Amino acid sequence: MPIRAFRFQLRPTPGTAHTLRRFAGSCRWVWNRAIGEQQRLRAAGEKFSGYAAMCRWLTAWRNDPDTAWLAETPVQAQQQTLKRLEASYRRFFEGQGGYPRFRGRGQDAGLRFPKASDCKLDAENQRIKPPKLGWMRMRQSQAVEGSVRNYTLTQARGRWFVSIQVEQPDVIPAAGLVPTLGIDFGVTLFAATTDGECVAPLNALKRQQKYLKRVQRSVSRKVKGSKNRRKAIDRLGRVHARIAAQRSDWLHKLTTRWANEHPVIAIEDLKVAAMSASAKGTATDPGKRVRQKAGLNRSILDQAWGEARRQLEYKTAARGGAVVPVDPAYTSQRCSACGHTARENRPTQARFECEACGHSENADLNAAKNVLAAGHAVWVARPEACGAEVRRARPVRGRHAAAMKQEPAEGSAAQAVVSAGIPVL
Repeated sequence: MPIRAFRFQLRPTPGTAHTLRRFAGSCRWVWNRAIGEQQRLRAAGEKFSGYAAMCRWLTAWRNDPDTAWLAETPVQAQQQTLKRLEASYRRFFEGQGGYPRFRGRGQDAGLRFPKASDCKLDAENQRIKPPKLGWMRMRQSQAVEGSVRNYTLTQARGRWFVSIQVEQPDVIPAAGLVPTLGIDFGVTLFAATTDGECVAPLNALKRQQKYLKRVQRSVSRKVKGSKNRRKAIDRLGRVHARIAAQRSDWLHKLTTRWANEHPVIAIEDLKVAAMSASAKGTATDPGKRVRQKAGLNRSILDQAWGEARRQLEYKTAARGGAVVPVDPAYTSQRCSACGHTARENRPTQARFECEACGHSENADLNAAKNVLAAGHAVWVARPEACGAEVRRARPVRGRHAAAMKQEPAEGSAAQAVVSAGIPVL
């Protein structure tokens, strides 16, 4: 059965918020103490102690008069901290991560309660009751549908959130359907669709770039280790959190509408990590137009194409549909009417004019049609495309090969990037 998580902001009273921070701090203490014990065993030539042994350590610490204050924190949260620590050590032993580090103040992982019975959920009154904390209100923006499995309480820049993981019934995969929407992502336009919609970019980072620089300068001017520097860093974190929240909210509203209207959607399989790689090169072979490429990278990452794809994938799957990624090569240079492909077909960033048949329209809309046509070709070869009619599920509420998107650009900065051999979107 598929698993889904609902995340809501908590509204604890000042006293409850203080208790939450104290509980999270005790879990951090358990994490650090367990690492210290593991290092002691390693120095003595003994083997690594697993989760069961660390739980016995926890019992001794909670019963020790010197650390009896640990018993004030729910034991489930402390046990889950040790379970995460064991997983971190396992990754280290398998060569998939570094050695677990001690955590300092403000690096709390949160409180996890692994069973549904650990907390009480009152959805009608939008509140939750974790162990030893009492009832807390939450901003429940949608209904929690499914069987609750666990709860996780986390803190982010002074705010507390609860993630409720639920198990939902299986959704019958889509069959007998075809892609009905093609989406072309870009920078000048965030997206153009075959429905004729041109979505202007939000540019959440760009709109607040000046204020962000001012806050960053404030951090750099503070003495390292001082309280004022810590306050400035918190202020900077809140700015980044606000930018991320704006982008996430905007993307969720947009992708939810697309998923509700179209069961199968074709999009470009963009390699964002490769497209946003630095052009600075090496000391012996320095790159060209590094500042221009850095600006392009910033614009690409500000669009969050990868997050948009992630949201579309799980939202269409929850509705019985799917996302079909297609090769983005030459989608901006191919004529959607006759199929003629040439770089000269796109004389400007915004206009497409086919040299063969004379077809002319907005360049991004033409690319979206090519993406949809390629999506059809990919979809008919998939097993999901065969079979009888299947019901659609009710909407759920609540390195890298460089991509080939050669498109001419307008403006001196973009032309400078093109001259350096960097594809512009």
